[in-house]
Amino acid sequence: MGDLRQFDVPESVDPDEWRLSVTGAVRHPTDFGLADLTDLPLETYTHDFACAEGWVAEGLSWRGVPVARLLERVEPVDGSAYALVGGMDDGYACSISLERLSEAVLAVALDGDPLPVEHGGPARLVPTGDGADCWESVKWVRELEVRETEPTADDTAKNVALSRIE
Repeated sequence: MGDLRQFDVPESVDPDEWRLSVTGAVRHPTDFGLADLTDLPLETYTHDFACAEGWVAEGLSWRGVPVARLLERVEPVDGSAYALVGGMDDGYACSISLERLSEAVLAVALDGDPLPVEHGGPARLVPTGDGADCWESVKWVRELEVRETEPTADDTAKNVALSRIE
């Protein structure tokens, strides 16, 4: 496995209770279990992971479901433009445009093995493409809330993530 830093897993994270809810401004709100995700066609995305703290994990190979496939199933309503992606860790969430979210991968494996809980398993959002910020890689993703308007800074964890940098 690449040199991805490991941090303590918050007590609120229980991978045995994990489910993903896709809610909000969608025609078909849906809950997915891990088996539901792994039954979908999976893709591999290999890239370096750079953190705002200054470290880089090179050549990580993430395997998961393109979020575009999940959005196709739930059918965002016309005018939907954003999502708030929340994790199991007590309110950590990230605002992301639906366009960028559609390009992301909901990773369930890392470097050929099931994604360990220490690295965000059972499912972690991995934004792809240029300009992705490390705090957008939400660990233990449990909800994608589709919205017609952009979430406010109070809804997101950018400040939480940046406050961890010493």
